[in-house]
Amino acid sequence: MRLEHHGILADRAPEAATQRDLSVLKGSYNRALPHYFISYSAVDGLDVAMRIAAALEGGDPPLAVWLDKLEKERHRLRPGEAWDEQIVEGIRTCESLIFLLSSDSVHPNSVCKNEWTRALKYKKPVIPIRVERGVEMPFRLDPREAIELDGVLEQGLERLRSHLLWLKSPAGMLRTFEERLADADRDLRRADGPDRSRILDEMATLRQQIVLQREAVENPSGVARRIQDSVAEGLAQEHPVPPIVSKARCQVVNVPPGTVPRYFQDRHVETKLLSDLVARPEVRLVFVVGRGGVGKTSFACRLLDAVKTGEAVDATSPPAADAIVYLSAANGRRVTVPNLYADLCRLLPDARARELTTAYANPVQTTTGKMEALLQEFRSGRVLVLLDNFEDVVDPERLAVRDAELAEAITALLNAPPHPVMLIVTTRLAARDLLVEQPGRQARIDLDEGLPSPYAENILREMDVDEKVGLRTASADLLNQARERTRGYPRALEALFAILSADRNTTLADLLGETTTGLLPENVVRVLVGEAFSRLDPVSQQVQQALAIYDRPVLPAAVDHLLQPYLMGLASAPILGRLVNMQFVRKQGGRYYLHPVDRDYALRRIPRGEPADREAEPAVFSQLALLHRAAQYFRAARPDPERWKSLDDLAMLLAEFDMHCDGEDFERGCNVLLSFNNLLEHWGHYRLSRELAARLEGHLEKPRMRLAVQQMLGGAESRLGRYTEAIRRLEQALEIARDIGATREEIFLLYQIGWCHGELGDTGRAVELLQASLHLAEGTGDVVAQGNTLSLLGWYCGKLGQVEQSVDFSRRAVEMLRDKSNATSFATAVANLAGVLLDAGQYDEAIARATESLATDPDSVNLRNWNHGFIARAHLALGRVSDARAAAERGRAADEPENNPNVLVLLGIACLRQQDVEAAAEAFEAAVAQADVVLQFTRNFNALDSKAVALTGLALCGDRSRLADAVAVHRAARAINRDAGVMRRVAWLNEQMAPADAAGRV
Repeated sequence: MRLEHHGILADRAPEAATQRDLSVLKGSYNRALPHYFISYSAVDGLDVAMRIAAALEGGDPPLAVWLDKLEKERHRLRPGEAWDEQIVEGIRTCESLIFLLSSDSVHPNSVCKNEWTRALKYKKPVIPIRVERGVEMPFRLDPREAIELDGVLEQGLERLRSHLLWLKSPAGMLRTFEERLADADRDLRRADGPDRSRILDEMATLRQQIVLQREAVENPSGVARRIQDSVAEGLAQEHPVPPIVSKARCQVVNVPPGTVPRYFQDRHVETKLLSDLVARPEVRLVFVVGRGGVGKTSFACRLLDAVKTGEAVDATSPPAADAIVYLSAANGRRVTVPNLYADLCRLLPDARARELTTAYANPVQTTTGKMEALLQEFRSGRVLVLLDNFEDVVDPERLAVRDAELAEAITALLNAPPHPVMLIVTTRLAARDLLVEQPGRQARIDLDEGLPSPYAENILREMDVDEKVGLRTASADLLNQARERTRGYPRALEALFAILSADRNTTLADLLGETTTGLLPENVVRVLVGEAFSRLDPVSQQVQQALAIYDRPVLPAAVDHLLQPYLMGLASAPILGRLVNMQFVRKQGGRYYLHPVDRDYALRRIPRGEPADREAEPAVFSQLALLHRAAQYFRAARPDPERWKSLDDLAMLLAEFDMHCDGEDFERGCNVLLSFNNLLEHWGHYRLSRELAARLEGHLEKPRMRLAVQQMLGGAESRLGRYTEAIRRLEQALEIARDIGATREEIFLLYQIGWCHGELGDTGRAVELLQASLHLAEGTGDVVAQGNTLSLLGWYCGKLGQVEQSVDFSRRAVEMLRDKSNATSFATAVANLAGVLLDAGQYDEAIARATESLATDPDSVNLRNWNHGFIARAHLALGRVSDARAAAERGRAADEPENNPNVLVLLGIACLRQQDVEAAAEAFEAAVAQADVVLQFTRNFNALDSKAVALTGLALCGDRSRLADAVAVHRAARAINRDAGVMRRVAWLNEQMAPADAAGRV
């Protein structure tokens, strides 16, 4: 008798497999649904198999099937992939295997046996269907009860459908555990040695799962309360502060992204190279490059561990370092500029760290300037920063860093004056844009090759601590084959161990026999990781998939919350512990996460789903549904808004936003971002604000949300000095606001757009827009909006030379805002009034108003800088040069990059008037430098004017070569803006230097 593999079509299908059956199947199939694999003999089971498939897929609810004939009909065979491999994949990814018991399918030589034994390896429920009376159940499938189809077919098919649905219930899951326990008990009676130990371990785990599952069946409300309490306890722990741990040898910021395994082997040459590079002060960046699973993170962490403790590594003393900073998604501190900057600040004295944090919030300062100021604080020693899994921020097509701010920060670190900070970057992709920057200050270590013999074999032996999976006692030949098959990649070796740990019926020899083809260097890790995942029981698979959804280290409570609708009564902590021991999951500081390769595979095994899945009852196991629940977890873990003091305090909100966006739930993501975006702007995280808002753009239907996104984007662009782009964004928002009648938003947008035009030098257009904003505000009765607009309008009228009107607007603004706005808003209006009073020659009142502004909001660095500058100008005009110099010194002490050049020019003039030429030259040089900082940010005519006056001052201090530069810069300023009031102020400043130019040199 010729035996047919059920996955290979018979030469001719029996006539009973009608075209009607095929048409039903073609029309009802939904690939997003989990499928049921039908194992049958083509000799005597195809007709029934087709009818079962039609009934399952055509019923309500439809249940998808994997049937060889349908795979052919639906053209779903993957070109270039062997048919038997596609069959294995069908079993690997199925919900259950339906085995049709017929005379041919139970024959000892039937290929069907390979299929249902493979299903048992993959911990899949096997459902016997007796399609022929008298056919006996295979021994290994006892004591499963077969569903009889030899009577009324329709009744049997209905029983099958009910049974498949029941298997997904708590009671059905309990039955599956009990069947697996019975299988293990039967095998135990015939086992000895290591096999017996492995079976006993599996039985202990199954008994524990059965106890918990029986409780879920018998007392569901009690179990729900217990899990709810457990999740609540976990939520209370979700507010960690990034730790700084003092060590005798060095300080450490954040936990390492992984624990170096005790079985770490080899890499002696690379370790020596990295150690030498750390000891070389001129080296600032080292790339550790290699494919996924080659052991880059463990390699780097091993040396850093030695640096921390001072213990020898490979019999050599490690290099010294003062501090180590770890940034990685695996420890919850992703590789971003805000995290890098904040964690380096943690190494500094508190007072200086606070000053630098305040400076970071200033939008005028470039990322380069911020990094250079920070790096100057580290003058000696060595500070090591690990940027782990850097490929997450690299564009795989351009091989360039996607985050422009991060690229600028690293470039600044490479180009800055001497400092001791060094980056160690582990990545699958080397960023070409960084490799060309200062190549003499960086190095590259390639880890593309796996471990050679005997190191790979040693790892396999070391992992098998209790000798249960047979690696410690395996022959040298078998271990050598394993090394060759895995290419010696550490993650592939771990996956091989995981397969043997998860499947007690498979030996190393069996596994090597199964994986003889297709394991090229590019995919060996992925293939073995996938095979290991598939040999886990369904509960463990879902636990691993929960970690893949979160994509960050989480507590067991987070997993319990996510899986409650699917696994009632789940307590994931012991399962996670077992998965750690089996090399499936990583653990760090009580939190669990996946290796990137494992995460990618586990995520691919979850159907993407539909938006309706988020609220579906019963719950659908899809990515969209799970991401929605993950977002709910992070929402529940939010700290109270009163505790939102820094970016670290927003970790839960940022995670919630990520989950919503990853799950295409952009409206909820928008609401989350709106709840904290004002804080991002207040803290100076304008690029992050822009990045988050850009993720929402084009995905929102509600006009108010689209308006909010454009407003956020426009606001961020304006603060980053990209005024033309800001105007484009804000005008889009303005159009939406007008369409929906959002008058309050229209008032503010006109104000913002006007301010952007003013910064570009188009003061006339700015005044027009502010007048339109004021008109709308007057119509709404919004006094605060009127006051703020009048204040800025007065300032711009002063620039145009309309002095009387500017003073009038400014006085009205102050009176409107008095007792009706916050201190900063009122103090700003009073300061603006002080500024325009100077233009009107009312110097004493200008001093009084500036002093009032300082008293109203004494904590504002911005206002201290501007007000002391106004006071200095007034004293100069009144001839009180000493008072002017003192005021300018006080203004200089309050760092405000946008106005620093103006204050320094006033200080230089006062010193020059006192004939303190050396001090004057120092102040003018500082003014030029500060103006250049602003000009890196944007072509600002105010900065150009200050620079031109400062260069003139330097010419008067004796450096006549600066005069030509002063003329050129002055002309550049006038090319941008020729407002009468602005030119009058510049002329006044030059006139104040005239007493120092008695000879008329300038």
